[in-house]
Amino acid sequence: MPVYNGFTHEERVRGWQLIHFCIDSGWLAKPERCSITGSSENLQMHCEDYYSPWSPYPVSRSIHMALHRRFRQPDPWNRIVEIHAVTGDEWFCTLALKQIDLAAMLRAQHGAHIVDVFRRAPFPPNNIAAAQRG
Repeated sequence: MPVYNGFTHEERVRGWQLIHFCIDSGWLAKPERCSITGSSENLQMHCEDYYSPWSPYPVSRSIHMALHRRFRQPDPWNRIVEIHAVTGDEWFCTLALKQIDLAAMLRAQHGAHIVDVFRRAPFPPNNIAAAQRG
């Protein structure tokens, strides 16, 4: 996968793995509807911040692809926002159309340890994942 908001392929995969681990363990709700269109088809989870992937947005696959392509192809994304925005304050309305290096900003603000999402994940107490991370 290409870099997204400064997050590398490996960082994005780790975030994706953590999301699915939490869903499979019942600690994160399985998505039922796209948070933009309301569709229940082909749902995926989207993160802007892969260092804190435990609050992802459920989105349909087609919306997810348009969302990630918005830097190179802003017109389809702008049409999606125009169609589905109600107040203009929805999370997807505030996304930048120019890519930023959020990962570098977060590393500078919080230190290099922020990249270890498995160690920092808010696992419920008394479970094997929390015990294994020590």
